[in-house]
Amino acid sequence: MMSQLVSLPVGQDAATRRARASVVPVAALRGHDLTVADRSALLDCYATPDRTFLEIAITHGVDRERLQDLWFDLFLTPSRR
Repeated sequence: MMSQLVSLPVGQDAATRRARASVVPVAALRGHDLTVADRSALLDCYATPDRTFLEIAITHGVDRERLQDLWFDLFLTPSRR
């Protein structure tokens, strides 16, 4: 009997998430007082939009409300310089 290969839905494998994360506007994170955990969680939010802020916050050990506020402040309404 032949073994069946498991196929992942398009865009759900680790390589795709890593590629998506690599095009993050990292410049948006510069110049802000962010901890390593905050940066990591923000990049995780960008790379895995199918996960909730709560899941990501728990994974990285950050406050969900702070993570959500940072996300909206940095990526949805960036300051104009």
